[in-house]
Amino acid sequence: MISNIDSIFFSLDIKDYDKNNSELLSYLEISKDEAKENKTVDKIIELNGKKFIILPNGARFHAYILHNDSMEIKLGQARSNSKNNYPVSIRIKSLLLWEMGFINAYMFVMEYIQSLIKGDVIGEKLSRADLCCHTDKFKIETLEDIYENWRGTFRKVEHYFYNRKLNGLTFGSFEDKKIMCRIYDKSLEIKTSQKTWFNDIWQQNNMDIEKVWNIEFQLGRTFFKEYEIENVQDLIIRLRTIWEHLTTRWISFIIHDDENISRCSTKDVWKDIQKAYLDYANVNLIKREKQVNRNAETLIPLLVGVLTSYGACKNKIVLDKVIKDFKEDLYKYLKDKKGNIPIEKIFYDKLEFLYS
Repeated sequence: MISNIDSIFFSLDIKDYDKNNSELLSYLEISKDEAKENKTVDKIIELNGKKFIILPNGARFHAYILHNDSMEIKLGQARSNSKNNYPVSIRIKSLLLWEMGFINAYMFVMEYIQSLIKGDVIGEKLSRADLCCHTDKFKIETLEDIYENWRGTFRKVEHYFYNRKLNGLTFGSFEDKKIMCRIYDKSLEIKTSQKTWFNDIWQQNNMDIEKVWNIEFQLGRTFFKEYEIENVQDLIIRLRTIWEHLTTRWISFIIHDDENISRCSTKDVWKDIQKAYLDYANVNLIKREKQVNRNAETLIPLLVGVLTSYGACKNKIVLDKVIKDFKEDLYKYLKDKKGNIPIEKIFYDKLEFLYS
């Protein structure tokens, strides 16, 4: 059994992006125009010793799209006025991730990007990561294994067959950019995707190359925001906990040995899959809402001190009367000092900051 990140997408904010990279962006504009002139032939460019195909089209927020077998880089024509739209978007592809390992591949790409694009990296935002585990022990042996022996919080299930034999299942949907799980016959898949280099990796790990299945979770920005995972470093720190959460709470492969599904035993092969990321640190996975609530709870002693002091100054000891006077003074303060900004607007701005 082996585990890795099979694909990862993130974006970078660059200090003074427009000013520092005008020469590079001008070159890309010329190359893109040349790609448009003859769309039947790939336009290949070389940047800092690496060759890329530059596409004749762009994408939303990014005018230039470069890709090769290892990575895809999207670059904005200029830094967007929106604080949330970073000018550099990167996808590290499967080949590089499996060739170097997830962490080494990420460091390699970051080093290359920083050599190509001038300006300090001042922000990083993780948008998608595909966590996977390859095993030759996983089997679908009965109809119950296909349709019934699954427990979890997913709502949607799809089944895929090839020559009347099950070759894949999908749990959940990625419409909300949160979680989707794919379980499929990887040995069969590489015969059509031409990723036969996987055979060498499997053989090195003493796996039967004809019986490998992939258990893969596609995680999106909604999931990362919910658990306050902002960048790739945050993901690395929480990889083990994320995987254990996904394979124990979100979905489990079970034996129906109890009328109450919550008490059913987990299949041995799935217990092994749950351990796929044990080499990573064990850091608690806490939802952002709970983190914010915990922060709010730490403010209670401060508020008690402030309100009791305020009440004493007002010669009031009844809480409702203290709060009534406080509201009146608060609105007067906002009118005099804050240009009469509605308190609701201040609350909204703070909420937007906490949950952005």
